[in-house]
Amino acid sequence: MNQVLSAAELSEMLTADGVLLYAIDGQELSVVDLWPPHPSAASLRLRVGFGVTGLVARTGKPVLLDADSPRNILHRRLLRLGSDESCARLCVPLPGVEGEVVGVLAAHRPVDRPFTGGDLDAAQQLAALLGLSHHAHRLWRTVNRHQTERDRLVEAAISAQEAQRRRIAFDLHDGVTTALASMAFHLSAADLTVTELAEREADSWARDALARARAELASARALADFAYNETRAAISGLHSLVLDDLGLVAAIESLVRTVTGDHPTVEFLVDPTAEVSTLPDHAAAALYRVAQEALANALKHADAARIVLSLHGIDDAIVLGCSDDGSGFDLAVTSDDDRQHVGLRSIAERCALIGAALRVESLVGRGTTLLVELPLR
Repeated sequence: MNQVLSAAELSEMLTADGVLLYAIDGQELSVVDLWPPHPSAASLRLRVGFGVTGLVARTGKPVLLDADSPRNILHRRLLRLGSDESCARLCVPLPGVEGEVVGVLAAHRPVDRPFTGGDLDAAQQLAALLGLSHHAHRLWRTVNRHQTERDRLVEAAISAQEAQRRRIAFDLHDGVTTALASMAFHLSAADLTVTELAEREADSWARDALARARAELASARALADFAYNETRAAISGLHSLVLDDLGLVAAIESLVRTVTGDHPTVEFLVDPTAEVSTLPDHAAAALYRVAQEALANALKHADAARIVLSLHGIDDAIVLGCSDDGSGFDLAVTSDDDRQHVGLRSIAERCALIGAALRVESLVGRGTTLLVELPLR
């Protein structure tokens, strides 16, 4: 742990033979710095409220001892004491924010040079600075621990969501699409049978009835084909096998290739230096979903002639972009009924989950640009 003053510097300033700096963690004191160094320092744990150091941690009151001989064997080793030796000790609390005791500064030297009131005043002045430093580091560790836990939960949530999408996609593929394909086959077979009957039938009324039946079968076949294609599209939207197998760049390329027919020109520009291969799976999945939603928004609402998806690196970040030359919209106007804004809210939620920054720029008649910047950690 980095200190504003090291134990070695404190030892010199207090003219001590050695200094131990303790931090309070729950009901225990642990050594975060000491001079002279000792390989076993990390193993020392002192209970708050027990012994001289623990008492200072509990009461917040400094202690001067002309001669002390701790009973803890490891503690004695850190103080360089023999079996029958004692030392003069000075222990002062390290005050954090609002006076909370966050640690203890303990100095020691031979019994023939006991600490004085002047030494105590000097140590307390140093302790005030050290206490704030300790408290700041403790808060940083807490925030970092919470951030790590949050990242773990986000990763688990996105991974679970993608696993659920994958399961639904496979169920649709193995169940619904198979049934629809079989239905289309049987409808075709029925159409052939009805056609054969119509060709053999001499009665005009019966031929008309069979013709109507063929028309109904044709309509049913068209509906079956439509349902099959819609289900296939839903499967593609739910899960990308390309993303699993080949990664983010290939998945977005595949997404762009699905845009056909009367849609505008859609391009995908990739910066070869963008380190997308280092992205965790859950972050890559989230960026793919953002690209998917952004492209869908542009196709449905922008009335654009050209849409460009891009992926490039800036410093230590990956930037995903989607821009179009369409109708644009007023960013100040939002409506729960506006599907474009619903899509943007979905993108914003995904960005917030993975800690990415989202910027949207749009002017009526001048198109829209969406940028997502994800820091690489």
